[in-house]
Amino acid sequence: MGTSTGTRNFGVRRFTNLIRESRFRAPAATALRLGIAVEPDPASTADPQEVREVAAGGTIDNTLGGAGILGLVGILWYEHDAQTYEGAAAGNLLQDYDTAPAGRMVQVLRGVGAKVWFRNTELDTTEPGLNFPASRAAVTMVANLGADGTGDLGMDVPLAWDDGNNYYAVTAVMAEAICRTTYTDNALGVCDAELLI
Repeated sequence: MGTSTGTRNFGVRRFTNLIRESRFRAPAATALRLGIAVEPDPASTADPQEVREVAAGGTIDNTLGGAGILGLVGILWYEHDAQTYEGAAAGNLLQDYDTAPAGRMVQVLRGVGAKVWFRNTELDTTEPGLNFPASRAAVTMVANLGADGTGDLGMDVPLAWDDGNNYYAVTAVMAEAICRTTYTDNALGVCDAELLI
């Protein structure tokens, strides 16, 4: 998957059955975080290829002719490359670029059985004088997955996208599920999840 197969908060663990749908575009006004659940935006009048976050509580239909434009739901991916470094601070890594630039062409990952990982990270401040950003904001990719060991996310639980909070959360409704956890480490704030879409 290009020169970087993950960010600090999201990556691909198993590529088996992974489908990388292309010819989609990130919203022109919003830089979306890589790893979030997206779908084509039928309301976009500016660009029919534009994606949006999946609305919480919606039934997922990944068949052609299903809900929405194509019924396509997947996980957002953008391949940063060497051009990303132009004008960047020294010391930045590709993992530091965790959003799809607004208006750029993106990919939508899907494929039942493919496996991804998510990681919650806490606020991170760096030593003064280094050429890193002064701080990195805390990022929650999955609810109840404790980066400090306080989480109680279990294994083999279905996760749906919660667009109100911008993270994945446990759901009891399988028709809303994007993936299911196959491994969790609440002490490290990391989980593996197998795609159901």
